[in-house]
Amino acid sequence: MERDFRYLRDAHGDAGARELFEKICSQLLHVLFSESSHNIRSSPGDGDIDILVGDFSLPIENYQCKYFVDGIGDAQRSQIRESFAVAIGSADYTMKRWVLCIPCIMNLKEFEWWSDWKNKSQQQHHIAIDLWDATFLLSELKKQNIYDTAFDNNQKLLLQEILESVSSQELRVQNELITFVQDASQLGFQDAIFVKKLENAQIREIDGCKRDFFNAELSEHALKSKGNPQDIVQFENLKFKVFSIWETQYRSSQSEDDENELLTKVYERVENLDSSTLQGTLSELNLFAKRGILHQRAEDCSIGWLRDYRTKLEEYMKREATDDV
Repeated sequence: MERDFRYLRDAHGDAGARELFEKICSQLLHVLFSESSHNIRSSPGDGDIDILVGDFSLPIENYQCKYFVDGIGDAQRSQIRESFAVAIGSADYTMKRWVLCIPCIMNLKEFEWWSDWKNKSQQQHHIAIDLWDATFLLSELKKQNIYDTAFDNNQKLLLQEILESVSSQELRVQNELITFVQDASQLGFQDAIFVKKLENAQIREIDGCKRDFFNAELSEHALKSKGNPQDIVQFENLKFKVFSIWETQYRSSQSEDDENELLTKVYERVENLDSSTLQGTLSELNLFAKRGILHQRAEDCSIGWLRDYRTKLEEYMKREATDDV
């Protein structure tokens, strides 16, 4: 399951996502530039530097991290221009390069604006200006082996350990693999988005949901590791069918605050269709994995158990953060 920078907002809210995005960029720059990379604590008169490479004895590289996850509108463009103006006008340092780090991919109109502003600014001030967007950042995070840590994907390591413990020639993700996770606390999903959604919907018995999620992750990992394109397409089709089951039940749901009933109905429908519509030809997929696909979709925030589940999840995460203070 691939996560992008929207996951940070889903998991930690807007304020937490901004802070974590800068930390992720900082970690990447430290790996790339080692001791030449330095964070600057935010304070009045800081010259609008988030992270710099170099020192003030020579022109520096100034990396500006903006958590613009929904695109580059007028407000974001104004912030970009203002940050650059403060940096270029600073009396404390000179720059040889200014880099904007953002967690989204620009659309055509946004990129037209960026290209025009960048080229004019480079010509006027005679420094390099570059863009590190979501595609570049995610690629570099994976290349530098930072991605899993940054996006809480440590459960993949557990999946890999289990797969390696089973003979690759006899690998079948069947019911017997449930024995690996009889104790759901071993899975480390306490802070996962799908768990938070269950808790927020007043669903208390969630150990089985964790095991189902684990089986879906394990099954998907096993299929992709075999590299059979037809199997991967079939799995994606199955995920869409499971989503459709949830969507139908969700539309008919009336409850606003307690969705034990919705989860139960969706589970029952998946179980009823296990040997027919959801049968397919993928022998690796058991019923637990098919139910677990629901929680995979919840993890990437494409489904939920409450009306307006995205907003209610953010409110729930904010309440949790306040309670922890």
